[in-house]
Amino acid sequence: MPRNANLQGYDDARRSFSWDDLNEAADWEAPERLNVAHETVDRHADDRSKVALYYHGTDGERETLTFWELSERSNRFANVLDDLVDEGDRVFSYMPRIPEHYVAMVGTLKRGAVWGSVNERFGPDGIAYRLDDCDAKVVVTTPENRDTVGKALEDAPSVEHVVVVSDDGTGLRPGDLSYHGVAEAADREYDAAETGGEDDALLYYTSGTTGPAKGVLHEQRWIAGVAATQRYAVDLQEGDLYWSTGDLGWLTGAINTLGAWFWGASLFTYEGEFDAEAWAGLLDEYPITVLFSVPTAYRMLRTNDETLADASLDLRHALSIGEPLSAGVVEWGEETLGVTIHDTYGQTETGNMIITNYPSMAVKPGSMGKPLPGIEADVVDPDTGERLPPGETGEIAQRGDYPCFFAEYWQKPEKTTDCFVEGPDGGERNDATRTSADGESAGEWYLSGDLAHTDEDGYFWFEGRADDVIISSGYRIGPFEVESSLGEHAAVAEGAVVPKPDEQRGTIVKAYVTLTDEYEPSESLVEEIQDHVKEDLAAHEYPREIEFVDELPKTVTGKIRRTELRDRTEDPTS
Repeated sequence: MPRNANLQGYDDARRSFSWDDLNEAADWEAPERLNVAHETVDRHADDRSKVALYYHGTDGERETLTFWELSERSNRFANVLDDLVDEGDRVFSYMPRIPEHYVAMVGTLKRGAVWGSVNERFGPDGIAYRLDDCDAKVVVTTPENRDTVGKALEDAPSVEHVVVVSDDGTGLRPGDLSYHGVAEAADREYDAAETGGEDDALLYYTSGTTGPAKGVLHEQRWIAGVAATQRYAVDLQEGDLYWSTGDLGWLTGAINTLGAWFWGASLFTYEGEFDAEAWAGLLDEYPITVLFSVPTAYRMLRTNDETLADASLDLRHALSIGEPLSAGVVEWGEETLGVTIHDTYGQTETGNMIITNYPSMAVKPGSMGKPLPGIEADVVDPDTGERLPPGETGEIAQRGDYPCFFAEYWQKPEKTTDCFVEGPDGGERNDATRTSADGESAGEWYLSGDLAHTDEDGYFWFEGRADDVIISSGYRIGPFEVESSLGEHAAVAEGAVVPKPDEQRGTIVKAYVTLTDEYEPSESLVEEIQDHVKEDLAAHEYPREIEFVDELPKTVTGKIRRTELRDRTEDPTS
């Protein structure tokens, strides 16, 4: 157990958790008029030497921003917005991880407007839908992205202003505002809007399994819950340099940025996309102590780990989010990175990681970990809201007045209502996942749509989305277990499993597999991989059919698109 971990003794921390103690650790008292920008940036700006952000560009350019500089620049941007939007209006970004992106986010919150962002991997249709759905007023972008934004605005008439991050006017269209031109001319002083804890702050869109993306609205008080994650799961400490590779186009990026700044921590950001050689060089050049990324990135580093052979690493903690990590990746992290990669779980709706592994707690490879102190989470029957005993599959659910839980789906009250189920007041609770000292708190459960089970020690084990579970010959088979086993075979770079219709068994498990460079597809390799899974798991869980592919279809966040694979399996011509 690390001696200096912020969370010492998980069970004691759960029983004794209080917001007052957390606030005391941060030397912070939640104000009556709460504004996220002030609490994360301005509060640290008196120390003009305290670094908020280290930036490394794709062309090697570097920039360092102190909290004082970030505060001043965001003041200028807030003054610009004073003439463009009212409090509560929506301001969106569409740009890479550059300093101006972070300044625009803080300045928007400082103005009292609602911040949203769209990842650059989305095209005009995805951008237009989000801007139009929430009647966004302003878009901040770059010259390289201006044409894409222009196409999106044809279907987003609510947007009145486009701000382009351009030093020399390149990329501006008639009516556009030059970011540097207007910001540098603006006043450097600004008093953050006196928003309250229940005022709107962030709006991020999440894609579901069915229907269009939904806008997930978070309030200003969101920052208090995020602070708990950065304290206990991320384990931020004095002197850390934190690299959260997530883009501000996803809520995870905002969580790890603003949550870290709440604690006065220094962040590192890299403008470019994933590249094993580039990442190895950055980990060697910068004294990064905490790394937060996604499973795909860790898997790709694993298959290219020769790039890390000569790197001098300063890591003391690593985390992952998005999909469960296999035991093989965890073991690789310990051997190559020198740290255990700690899996975490959360959703845009939860506004945070709600189930995680902690530095002071034994990690069970493949497990999501346990609920964060202060959070009531469990596995429940989605029809009745009853808690399920260890080993029984149900939906991951959360309830209670947790600060960073979402307020609503934007202008979709029926969608908001549909994801809740009333739980019984009584009944036995899994003691290992108990949150409150009194043992019970009645109320509605938020149903995540993610299936899992707990074990006797209270660890959560992910089993897939509710519509991903495979039923073959009456057996319920979770995709992740099979995919994890596939990943342990030396030939498998990545694997995904889906159900395939079968007359005899109803469905069988079919695997789509990409191979490492040392292997070529063959029937003998199919049999070898099948035998491996049989021995590792069970005879009924092995993939009865394996198809080798060059790559797996993925979402813009790097998650495997099993829906596309299912469609391909049911109709091979699609």
